[in-house]
Amino acid sequence: MAMFPMYPQYVPIIKWQQYEQRALMELAAAVGPRALPCVEVRDSKQHASMLDCYAKVWKYPALIDYANPEGVLTKTRQKELNQFLKLVDGSGRQATPVLNPATAAQDFPAIAANLGGRKVALRLRVDLPGIGLGIALVRNALIVPGLAERAERLIVDLGKTPRTDPSDLAALAAALQTLKGLGFAHLHLSSGSFPGSLANIVGTGEIERKDWKLWHSVQALAPLALVGFSDYGPLNPDWTEEILQRRGSRVTIRYALDDKWRIVRGTNATKQESVAISLILVNMYPHEYQGPTFSFGDKLIADRVDPAVPLKKKKGGLLHITEYWTHHISYVLQKQY
Repeated sequence: MAMFPMYPQYVPIIKWQQYEQRALMELAAAVGPRALPCVEVRDSKQHASMLDCYAKVWKYPALIDYANPEGVLTKTRQKELNQFLKLVDGSGRQATPVLNPATAAQDFPAIAANLGGRKVALRLRVDLPGIGLGIALVRNALIVPGLAERAERLIVDLGKTPRTDPSDLAALAAALQTLKGLGFAHLHLSSGSFPGSLANIVGTGEIERKDWKLWHSVQALAPLALVGFSDYGPLNPDWTEEILQRRGSRVTIRYALDDKWRIVRGTNATKQESVAISLILVNMYPHEYQGPTFSFGDKLIADRVDPAVPLKKKKGGLLHITEYWTHHISYVLQKQY
């Protein structure tokens, strides 16, 4: 049941790694169509995978961002984005490319011929003190010939969720009201508050979901702007593929709740350890665990703690990524937004 039915779809910013793809595939029928993922395609290998299986993985509209983490669409990425727009059928025809307003004057003409009937989304990466300059960048982008009628969606992406006082919140709400007034059908505020390291958590702990809190505060201050919620889920917004490769030493549950993530960290990366941390979550926090039917991730947890399921059928390791994303998106859409 949507709490904000008049608002734009929820936009989780999600990668195109194998286990994120699995998460998108495993979203329940009640949840999938209500999510509008912003899929980050980071390298040529991931682009090849997009061409190969995008329409099989995701059946609904999505936003597709081929830029690097700084928001730059290099010549190679531009060429690959054009290939995607030209070649992908099925749900790929519903995919909306994402452009940076700072470079839209070069990027939009470079992809315009392959857009077909698609719209364009702008993703303004900005910090709170720079929001005024951000408004100017968006205004300039909308002057690019042909772009204004295509640009139906703007994501204001703050990166790491900033600390704010009431005057910051008021300024941000006013800026979003101004941006909505530039003619966008849909406006989203995105940030991420998951830390880069969990080293300070031994065993169990919790992390405040400041990204949800920030959105909630701003939405209340600018209700007429209908600012949509967007986040980075249980991943640090400064995440890179290199960090992911280094992250394999211990299994971890990152479990979204109303105002926090419940963290349960193992001591190693074995399947037995995945079972152990699942037992801790279910037994120590029974009021937090949502039960096996809530999401694919919750079912993975339930199977691990079920003595009737043989160990070889229990899933651990990298499937914890699929687990936390399916639970997180399901939680936002079924409980909050």
